[in-house]
Amino acid sequence: MEKITELSIPKDARIIVISDIHGELELFQRLLEKVRFGKEDYLIINGDLCEKGSNSMGVVQYIMELAANNPRVHVIEGNCDTLVEYLLNEDPNIINYLCARKHSIMNEWLEKIGYQLTSESSVQEVKEQIMSHFSKEINWLTELPTVIETEQHIFVHAGLEDKKDWKDSSRDAAISIPEFLYKSHQANKYVIVGHWPVGNYTTKLLSNNPIIDDKKKIIAIDGGNNVKNVGQLNAFIIQSGDVFSTTYVDHFPEMKVKKAFKADPSWSGVISYMNYALQLVEKGEHFTLCKQPETNHSLYVKNEYIRQTETGYEAKEEVSCSQLSVEQGDVVSIIDDRCTGFTLIKKDGLVGWIAKAALE
Repeated sequence: MEKITELSIPKDARIIVISDIHGELELFQRLLEKVRFGKEDYLIINGDLCEKGSNSMGVVQYIMELAANNPRVHVIEGNCDTLVEYLLNEDPNIINYLCARKHSIMNEWLEKIGYQLTSESSVQEVKEQIMSHFSKEINWLTELPTVIETEQHIFVHAGLEDKKDWKDSSRDAAISIPEFLYKSHQANKYVIVGHWPVGNYTTKLLSNNPIIDDKKKIIAIDGGNNVKNVGQLNAFIIQSGDVFSTTYVDHFPEMKVKKAFKADPSWSGVISYMNYALQLVEKGEHFTLCKQPETNHSLYVKNEYIRQTETGYEAKEEVSCSQLSVEQGDVVSIIDDRCTGFTLIKKDGLVGWIAKAALE
């Protein structure tokens, strides 16, 4: 791997790590305000500034200015940030991507200059148009390091290969390796990654909060912002080298709990990425007891989230199958209040159902 930056950070410094902003400038600015980011802090942006959100151009411009004015701001490339290389290399497949993906920084650039992209546009012409107006931004993106190494941590977007010398990992693995928390490395330092939403790892209680595996020395921080329907933008905070804390922001409206609700502890589980198939066991008024063939788990699935297909039944989308306990006065985020009897909420990054009576 070529683009590795070695960074010396004082042990008493505060390090704020944020990954997978995905074009959400307003959310990113709110998170910086929430953590009270200041010039004495080190800020590590751990990849994927672009794509999926509606303001990738704004995110890149903002972070470019932030890094230019503060030497303690450092940015790493993610797989979404390297998409501009397909344009630079004149890969014709990038035209199909741009036609299919409305939310892309390259589409935003083209809209800014009034260029109408079609499936018949030549990649050479699109490259010429974008480079003539946004070469500064493209050069900045292509020059981002793949890894930042400090005395105690390695910051990389997706992960490292399990090699004796971690620096022998490929760039492709560093920016796009999936499910790194299930893998291992030999770096002998904490490796902090984004890329793979932490919600994909949860099986009992859906959580978007960072996961720390002290045994493997892996910290996964991607809250699923703009990828998961219950996602959030996380900040992972390091103080004194090994004192960790987290916080987050999201777009969901908040409400105060009017009446306490105690969760049924026997209800647990998540309909997560790819495991949508269901076998119905017993239908109830609000939830149906289902068997999940891929995992053999028994889950209580909200009736409104189940649909019939030609081959059986499946969940309409990813959803929590747990209940959450709340107390009077708690402030919770409202995920889905359209269902009968129960409302899907988020509390402290955890997602589950509570009775509607708790909010009325």
